Amino acid sequence: MPSPVPDTSSPARPSVAGGVDSTRAGRFRPELHGLRGVAIGLVVLYHVFADRVSGGVDVFLFLSAFLLVGTFTRRIDRGEAMRPAAYWARTFKRLLPPTAVVALATLAGVLLLLPAERWMTAITDAIGSLLHVENWVLIRRGVDYYAAAATGADGPSAFQHFWSLSIQGQVFLLWPLLIAAAVLLARRAGLPARGVLAAVLAVVLLASFAWSVHSTATQQEIAYFDTRTRLWEFAAGSLLGLALPRWEARRERRESRRHRAATGRGAVARVAMGWIGLIGLVSCGLLVDVQGAFPSWIAAWPLAAAAMVLIAGTSGHRLGVDRLLSARPARALGDISYGLYLVHWPLLTLYLAHAGTERADPVEGAVLILAAVLLAWLLTRLVDTPIRRWPWAGARAWRSGLVAVTSLVLGLAPMLGAQSHLLAEQQDAAARAVADNPGARVLDPDFTVHPDADPDAEPLPTAALITRDWVSGEEDCTGELAPRGAEREALAEMCRVVPGEEGAPVLVSVGNSRLEQFSAALIELARAEGWTLVTLWEGGCPYTGASAEDAASPGCAEFSAAAAAYLERVDPAAVALHTTFLDREGAETIMPGMDRALPALTATGGQVIALRDLPRMPLDPPGCVAARGAEDPECAPALAPALAQERPDASLLAAQGEAVVPLEVTDLVCPEGTCTPVIGNVVVSLDDDHLTGTYAATMQDAVGARLDEAGFTW
Repeated sequence: MPSPVPDTSSPARPSVAGGVDSTRAGRFRPELHGLRGVAIGLVVLYHVFADRVSGGVDVFLFLSAFLLVGTFTRRIDRGEAMRPAAYWARTFKRLLPPTAVVALATLAGVLLLLPAERWMTAITDAIGSLLHVENWVLIRRGVDYYAAAATGADGPSAFQHFWSLSIQGQVFLLWPLLIAAAVLLARRAGLPARGVLAAVLAVVLLASFAWSVHSTATQQEIAYFDTRTRLWEFAAGSLLGLALPRWEARRERRESRRHRAATGRGAVARVAMGWIGLIGLVSCGLLVDVQGAFPSWIAAWPLAAAAMVLIAGTSGHRLGVDRLLSARPARALGDISYGLYLVHWPLLTLYLAHAGTERADPVEGAVLILAAVLLAWLLTRLVDTPIRRWPWAGARAWRSGLVAVTSLVLGLAPMLGAQSHLLAEQQDAAARAVADNPGARVLDPDFTVHPDADPDAEPLPTAALITRDWVSGEEDCTGELAPRGAEREALAEMCRVVPGEEGAPVLVSVGNSRLEQFSAALIELARAEGWTLVTLWEGGCPYTGASAEDAASPGCAEFSAAAAAYLERVDPAAVALHTTFLDREGAETIMPGMDRALPALTATGGQVIALRDLPRMPLDPPGCVAARGAEDPECAPALAPALAQERPDASLLAAQGEAVVPLEVTDLVCPEGTCTPVIGNVVVSLDDDHLTGTYAATMQDAVGARLDEAGFTW
C-alpha cells in the first residue's frame, strides 16, 4: 500500500545534467515517487490479470519506513523534540479520510451487490479496516475453524487489502515511540542519537526477521498478515533512511574531486544498479509465489530491489532508471498511488463476486483498471489532496488530530449503526420464533400451527447473521470442571459450560464442530432437566479416544488424548459423541478408536449418547437459497444412501450394553430422504457441513423423546 507519509520537502534545484540534486536531506526524490507508481501498477496488474501477489506491498512498507525515519532524523539533527503525538495527528489526518470514504463506499457496495450472509462479515472488516486492525481480523478468521468454515466459500473479502494499511498504521504508532525512546536514551547517555537509533532498529530487524522465517515455515497463513513478521521490513527501510543521505553526501564529495571520466563511470554504475533493482522488482511476482512464501527471507528480494533504485538515486544519465521513474506516467501513478491501492481491490472483488466469476477476462480487466484509475484520481483530487494541503488543519497538531478523529467517528458511526440494525432484526425475529419459526417441531405428526403465526415471517437465522449461528457454552470451565495439568494446554480455551443446578449431574459433549452444532438440542434438554453441560469441541477433530493412531492429525490426537484424560478425571454422568463418520464421498464408517473408547467411557458407570454422524450437503444451502430460492429443487439434495442403511456401528453399540444409548437424527435433517434447506421457517444448514444452531435447538423435543425411548435417564 502506498505510503501516506509525504515526500517531505519540495524538489531541489536541477543539476547541470538535468537531474535533481541528490544529496540534500529531505529532498524530493523523483525516483522514489515513480517507484511507488511502478509498485502500485504491479499490484493492480497482478491482482486483476494474474490473481497473484507482486511483492509491491512489501516495497510500500519499506518506502514508508524510509520516509518516516527521514522526518525524525531531521529533527534529531536540529536538536528538536521528537513529538510523537504531533506526528500521529498529521499522519492520520492524511490517512483516515480517504480510508473512511473507501471503507464506507465498499461497505455500501457489499450491501447492494452481495447476498445478506456476507454483510456482517463485511461490517466487521470495515470496522477493522478503519481502526487499522484488519490484519488481526483476517488472522483470526483464517485460523479460526468456525469463521473459516462459514466464510471460506464466499471468496476474498472486499476489505482484505486493508491488512497492509493496518500494519502500516500500527507501525506509524509504534515507530515514533521507538525513535523517541532511542533518542532520549542517547541524549541522556551522551551517545550519538543516530548510532543508538541504528542499533535499536538493527535489533528489531534481527528479531523480527528470525520470527518471520520461523513463523512462515510453521504457520504461513498467520505469518503473512502478522505485524511482527513484517517489522523487519520497516526496520530495513528505516536503516536505509538513516544511512542513505550520508552515503549520498560522501558520494557527491568524492565525485566533485574526481576527474569527469571517473564521475561518468560512477554514473554508469548507478544506471546499472537502478535497472537491476527495477527489473528485480518487476520479476519478483512472476518468479516467486509471494503469497505462499512471504514474508520470510525471500521478502528481501523486493526490498533489495527497491533499495538499489534508491541508492542509485539521480544518475544524471539519459539511460538512468531515474529518467523512467521521473517520467510523467510514473509520476502520475505515484500521485494517485494511495488512492489506487485503496479502490482497486474492492472494485475487483465486488465485480467478480457479483458476476459470479473467479477472474476477469482481458476486456473486463482493462475496464476495471481504467475505472480504478479514475476513482483513485477523484479520491486524490477531492479528498486526499485538499485535506493534506488544508492550511488550517496543518497549522496545529491538535487541528490535524481533530480531523483524524472526526474522520474516524464519521466512518464508524454508519458501520456500527448497520451492525446494530442487523442484530436488532435478528432479535425481533427471535422474539416471535415460537410462533413463526417452529423448525423441526413441524415434523411431529401432532404439530399444529401457532394461531399467531405470521406466514410472511423471515426464516431464522436471518441471512445477515447465519454465518454467526454457532453454538457455544455460556461460561469458561471453572472449579472441578476446569482442565488441569496436561489437559490444560489442549483444552483450557475450548472448555465451556452451561451451568445447571448446584451439584447437578454433568453431561460432556466432546467432538468436532458438527457435534457442536447438534449440541444446541442437548443444551436445551440439559437446561430443562437442570443438568450441567460441558463442551469440549475442536473444529475438524472428532473424539477418537486416547490412542494417537486413530486421530486424523497430530493436533486431533492431542485433543482426543487430553479429552480422554479430562473425562476420566471428571467422571461425568453422561458423554455425547459421534460414533460414526460420514466422509465427503458419502461413505459411512465406524469412528476410529470407538472399539476402545466406548468401553473406557462406560467402565465408570456413566452413559454414552452415541450419535450417528449427520448428513453432509453436496452444496452450500444458504448460498443456493440466496441464488435460487428455498423452493428450488436444486437446493434440496437427496440424502446420502449410506445414511438410509443400518448404522455400521450397530453391533459395536449393542455389545456395550444399556450404558450406550444410540441416537440418530438423520430424518430430522433430511425428512423423507430430502435435505430441504428450510424446515419450519428455520434454515437447516449453516454451510455444507454444519447445522445452524437455531435449527438444532428446535430438535430438542424430538431428541429428548428418542433418548427416553432408547433408555437414557436424566
